[in-house]
Amino acid sequence: MHIEKTAAGCRLRIEGEMTVSSAADIRDEILAALPATSRDEVEVDLSGVSEIDTAGLQIMLQLKRRCGTRLRLVNHSPAVIEILDMSNLAAQFGDPLVIPSGECPPSQA
Repeated sequence: MHIEKTAAGCRLRIEGEMTVSSAADIRDEILAALPATSRDEVEVDLSGVSEIDTAGLQIMLQLKRRCGTRLRLVNHSPAVIEILDMSNLAAQFGDPLVIPSGECPPSQA
């Protein structure tokens, strides 16, 4: 995971798996990186997520609960798009999902 402090808050870039085997470590890193003030924005770049299961989804939901409207999820990887589609939780996060032209999640193919 790459963590960058910004003027508005912080930007996190998650790489690799967000699965049950790595969830505790990822959660601890994310929580430690969160800004101390409640006004700071938190941007999470999901482009590097290669695999995600319900444990990873729980981390995203925990972030949303903690950060509310300050959280922005960006650059959703195909794995993230697929789990959000399967769980019907995309609207829960309120962030736009960009699906490249000619591609769609497997459940819509």
